[in-house]
Amino acid sequence: MIIFGLQVVYFTLSKGVFHCPDCGGDREYRRRQGRNFFSLFFIPLIPLNKTGSEFVQCGTCKGRWHVDILTVPTTAQLASLPALLLRLASAQALRSGDVTHPAARDRAVTVVRQAGDHAYDQGVLDHDLGRPFDQIRAEMAHAAGALAPEARENILRAAAEIALTDGPLSVSEEETLNAVGADLGLTRVQVTGVISLARQSSGR
Repeated sequence: MIIFGLQVVYFTLSKGVFHCPDCGGDREYRRRQGRNFFSLFFIPLIPLNKTGSEFVQCGTCKGRWHVDILTVPTTAQLASLPALLLRLASAQALRSGDVTHPAARDRAVTVVRQAGDHAYDQGVLDHDLGRPFDQIRAEMAHAAGALAPEARENILRAAAEIALTDGPLSVSEEETLNAVGADLGLTRVQVTGVISLARQSSGR
């Protein structure tokens, strides 16, 4: 007796770490895709067409999720977000003023390191200053939504204080800080208030 038919075989396309809603924490995942095979005696022999959509499978609970789940930040990514956003905001603030001012540069490096990026230094700062303005804006806007409004306000205030290090804000610096605030998802009122507080604390 010959037994033949179709059999679905699942292949792993990629692996990584994601935040599993069922487990409630970061877990390893496999991104998978099914494919029909012609089988003989239940042995898949000839690959045919793909079947179904790609999905993400948790390595712990085996739950399956749509691939959009990978856009949710992991716990580790959330922990690194403040330093990343401070790094981007600091570069924006510096490039609109005097990028060579030693105290402003030192302050930028210090605040990013205090936020957790201990490898940040003047060389990395120069790299960030060389990145396209619009590229940094897009990255900030994408990452900012995962943080609370208070955290985003603190990031804008740090950027404003960096810009104020070399003197009162220029028109260019103020415009840049407004753009940074918008990219962080803050309202015009919030941005104005944060910049005002930064001015008061710096005496400028």
